Amino acid sequence: MSYDLPPSAFAQALPEFLLTTCKWVDGSEWERDDEFWFHFIRALRGHPRLRALSAEKALAAVRAGARKITGPWPVLLHDLESEDGQVAFYDLWERVRFPMGIDPVEAACGLAQEGMIRTHINRPGKYSRFLTVAALLQIQVRQQSILLPVRKIAHHFPCEANTVTVWIRWAREDGVLIKTRAHAFRSGGESRAAEYLLGLHLWRGPLPKLSALVGLPVGEEVLQWIEEQFQAAGAPQPWAKKGNGKGD
Repeated sequence: MSYDLPPSAFAQALPEFLLTTCKWVDGSEWERDDEFWFHFIRALRGHPRLRALSAEKALAAVRAGARKITGPWPVLLHDLESEDGQVAFYDLWERVRFPMGIDPVEAACGLAQEGMIRTHINRPGKYSRFLTVAALLQIQVRQQSILLPVRKIAHHFPCEANTVTVWIRWAREDGVLIKTRAHAFRSGGESRAAEYLLGLHLWRGPLPKLSALVGLPVGEEVLQWIEEQFQAAGAPQPWAKKGNGKGD
């Protein structure tokens, strides 16, 4: 299941984009209503016509775009006419910090501040901030792997690319990051980046604050799934189970 619309969707005119987004949400496998609404609003906030607007103006623009749709409206657009739908729209519009169409690494680096989590080993430099960036990315994709593009992260910190490579190695040695897919270089193009999973289950104490930054809560089922992946990978477990990090 993809957590993002294809980039081409954001070039559509607003009425067409609303139909595309509603169809994408309806075809998703999310089990809870709050997830449907979160990703619906996250997609809307990524459209260039809506991105810079307040919740009030964005809702007005969505309604105006919906009125230009020929044929029956999708259920989600009808829901926006109800009081419950309007409250959900206003609430989520302010909470979404990773709109679709926005570089997630750039957004995470902007939200991570000086870092909110750490491991049992006192590492120097901006390692805590790097871990926080990885955590924010992991919260976004839930039960999927994340990408940690070395050069892009280095650009936004800023630091040398080799420093990010060291942070990734430290995180794996500290038992908080596992590699789920190896990098594959192809000289003809279509190289595949390495993929990782961050152990959110290891930071239960700071997790609510991290989730609040993103605007998306992390359910117990997500933490349990991540923990199972770490166990299956034979990741080292050298530190406390209560959750460690700044803010505990």
